[in-house]
Amino acid sequence: MAIEFEFQGEWYRVDTPQEVVALTKYLRAHAQEGEGPSSSSYAGLPAHGKWTSDRFSLLIEKIGYLEKKFLAALLSVSHPIDARTVSTFFPAQARYEKKGLRRKMGGEGLLLLGGIQSGLVRHVRALGLEPFDLYQVHISWRNGQRTRYFTVDPGFRFTAEEQGWPPQFLRDALET
Repeated sequence: MAIEFEFQGEWYRVDTPQEVVALTKYLRAHAQEGEGPSSSSYAGLPAHGKWTSDRFSLLIEKIGYLEKKFLAALLSVSHPIDARTVSTFFPAQARYEKKGLRRKMGGEGLLLLGGIQSGLVRHVRALGLEPFDLYQVHISWRNGQRTRYFTVDPGFRFTAEEQGWPPQFLRDALET
């Protein structure tokens, strides 16, 4: 989950407590040198987490249709979305298009979702990021039932909206 903090009137967003400490040290060091938050030395820091428009474009170019549809599903809501709901966005015929998922078993929608996540993780790591930089998984236990919820990273959401993503054909695909 993203952590937001204020430093000298500017808000910053990071993913871990360690990043808060590191960024705070960096900001203090540069503030002592007389540089303010609007200085050109901050040009290398993405405005919204680790997602720049270039990183976003590279990811979208590399991933497949099912991965794009998964991300579109996460972006379609402003709240956490559970894994079973996400898996309903993938029709039965698509379940056999994904390599390695040709065996029929119970809960195959969730199995497909796991394959999609695995492929997405490979591409995210190739960009030098970790899966939690893209989305977080939260697990809830109620009445002995485990439910996974996905929350898309706010920086990724902002960059996607900035890029006008997802395109209309993916939004339409989620409705069918």
